[in-house]
Amino acid sequence: MPIAQGNNRTALITGATGFIGQHLVDALLLRDWQITALVLQGEEPPAHWINKVKLVVGDIRTLASLEQQVGDIDTVFHLAAIVSDWGATSEHIDITVNGTRQAITLALKKHAHFVVTTSIAAYASNLGRGLINENMPHGKPSSAYERCKQQQEQVTLDAVAFHQLQATLIRPGNVYGVGSKPWVERLSTLIKSGSPVILGKGDWDAGLCHVDNLIQLMILAATRAHPNGQIYNAADGFGVTWIQYITHLTQALGLPKAKHVPRGIAQYSAPILEAIAHLTKRKEPPVLTRLAYRLMGENSIFSIGKAKYQLGYRPVTTFEQAMSQLAQVHLSSIEDKPTVDRSK
Repeated sequence: MPIAQGNNRTALITGATGFIGQHLVDALLLRDWQITALVLQGEEPPAHWINKVKLVVGDIRTLASLEQQVGDIDTVFHLAAIVSDWGATSEHIDITVNGTRQAITLALKKHAHFVVTTSIAAYASNLGRGLINENMPHGKPSSAYERCKQQQEQVTLDAVAFHQLQATLIRPGNVYGVGSKPWVERLSTLIKSGSPVILGKGDWDAGLCHVDNLIQLMILAATRAHPNGQIYNAADGFGVTWIQYITHLTQALGLPKAKHVPRGIAQYSAPILEAIAHLTKRKEPPVLTRLAYRLMGENSIFSIGKAKYQLGYRPVTTFEQAMSQLAQVHLSSIEDKPTVDRSK
């Protein structure tokens, strides 16, 4: 796969204002890339992007029609997708799958390298089988999110096979760090509410991937020569368990001690909670879904050997550094809060 050299790299980032997208934009700016960011109408990008990032306002579902506005690019980092395992199947298909088709069409028109971030949720029912490498096939999905992540990968691989798309697929583990909604903000909310979040003893691998380490792998995928159409797991590989992660998270964020629930109860409760939530037409997911159980209640160790061997991947942020970052942001937020004069 031909790789452009030097600092003349140009990229389009879809989902640029999301958690991973903002980290990616900042990392590429530090490397002197020329960045074009796809943003929705009304979205406010970070202030420090002004005069540094070209903004294209539009919807991922009509991205191919924005070819002229996007201009010249040599890489498409495709992140735009629904990130929840809840919601209507039609919406997941419309945004995640059809959005990927649009991004592929644009990448083909631009002769650009297509780097798509999917999810370890694509393994679906094959999660929980211990060591998992990229040769593990797709399992049976239990949610629209898992099903559409599988379809997102398939449409990409079809474009590689039938249209000579240059593409790399990255399957991140449970991505955490400052700003993570599922694994920091939502987990913190559940802990504060007294909901049990540790399934069983929680003494199995949490499958974590710090956002800095994911970004490192994404950039390597865009800049290191490697065979076309490859899939890479993205994970830290530090062996941190769920009990370790949640314990350190509560300490970093000043949260109460997290509660446990027996793993068997969690396993059988998840589909019941989902069914009740569907019947009552809840817009928010229940406390526990079947995918959440698969991710937190079963042992999945995501092999990063292929990424290390083919791309030279090495995690850049340790677990200790990640927890320190969260603690510092939490401390800053406390210090920034105005003090209340209770003497009046």
